[in-house]
Amino acid sequence: MLQLCMIKKQILILENNQKNFDILDAIFKEEDFDCVAVLDANSLQSLAIEDFDLVLVNSHVTYVSSKELIALIHADFTIKIPVLYLDNAKEHDKKKLQICFDDGACEYIKKPFDKSEILSRVKHHFGQFQKLKEYKLRVDKLGHLATVDQLSKLSSKMHMQAILKYQLNGYKRYKTDTSLVYLSLLNVDKTSNLFGFEYGERIIALFAKELKLLIRDSDVLARWVAADFMILLSNSDIKAAKVVVQKLKSKLANIEFMKNVKPELAFGITSFEEHNSVQELVQKAKYALGEAKKQEYGKIFIN
Repeated sequence: MLQLCMIKKQILILENNQKNFDILDAIFKEEDFDCVAVLDANSLQSLAIEDFDLVLVNSHVTYVSSKELIALIHADFTIKIPVLYLDNAKEHDKKKLQICFDDGACEYIKKPFDKSEILSRVKHHFGQFQKLKEYKLRVDKLGHLATVDQLSKLSSKMHMQAILKYQLNGYKRYKTDTSLVYLSLLNVDKTSNLFGFEYGERIIALFAKELKLLIRDSDVLARWVAADFMILLSNSDIKAAKVVVQKLKSKLANIEFMKNVKPELAFGITSFEEHNSVQELVQKAKYALGEAKKQEYGKIFIN
């Protein structure tokens, strides 16, 4: 007789007292979640964080800061365990919550909360986390060559296409602001013609290394084709994406590939829309890049 493999659904809950934990525990037991309480710093340090699928935190706990907590939760893990903060609406502290988000939290829920709301949000993030784990397993099976561009050591075009598809599906449901940047290193061909193809490849590899150092951990960078790159900017609307691009352009302009030779760059920017397919999204970014290349100065175009 075959036995079905059940997915263990485990939540780590950081609270100030046992009563608060018991209320949450009762809610999540209805959906077959196993909850573990943390009420002080010692019990947190003794846990194996990787065993959990989601972490709920009362924003008013004093025994660990958001920065310390998320650094502990995300340490050495390829897939980041989702961290949700619970906040008392009467004591709502926007500055404190902003710090939590900056440190890596993915959402907050106001107290007093509706039972169906907290279940819905937790189930969503749990589901997303499970999909990410499943996706990682599939990607690992494809092998290193399928996901990493061998010249730049960035994500490959195929890998980025899969990520874009996944992110588009999430956007169509949850409408989280997301933007795409298509970036071109314009003077590689000229340099390659002067010094040879291998030198051009060295420039692309060097540029990719510098570019990777400048993007946020939450963003995805891929080499798309030749000397063109794609950057997926999470939690960024079109205005925020333009600010990111302007900062990148300023910093990248100071790189020297060789004496007196600096990168000539063009940037196309677009944002996710509900009707977009991956192909349509890429075409919008490609069009924006084409328009940027026509500009004599600036070379940044938003589509």
